[in-house]
Amino acid sequence: MILIDTSVWIEFFKQNEFLTSEVEMLLKKNMVVTFEPVFAELLYGARNEKEKKKILAYWNVLPKIKFSSGTLLNAADFSNRNNYHNKGIGLIDAAIAMAAIENQFKIWTLDTRLISGMEKQYLYKY
Repeated sequence: MILIDTSVWIEFFKQNEFLTSEVEMLLKKNMVVTFEPVFAELLYGARNEKEKKKILAYWNVLPKIKFSSGTLLNAADFSNRNNYHNKGIGLIDAAIAMAAIENQFKIWTLDTRLISGMEKQYLYKY
């Protein structure tokens, strides 16, 4: 399964040709999983009701990684153990990385800091 990061979803919603077909292919093959912090970031950046509805439509149908009480505390500890703070990787990205690693999923991101801070085996190569 592929955990698509906020940066890729943004480009997908903008209909960026360089990755839209790949996201669509992954969606059709049911290979996409999501995580609440990713869609929270997307919803936070929604500029109008139409964008909000589109984001929530995807959220409602995609399989989700469990996000429960303590997830962000665990992500902070994970971040500290992996020196993410000094690599410029924030708490939400640490939570995304932790969720992918714990579930043996790959992350598809355009975030260069996250890419440089993660083991390559957990990165989706497009």
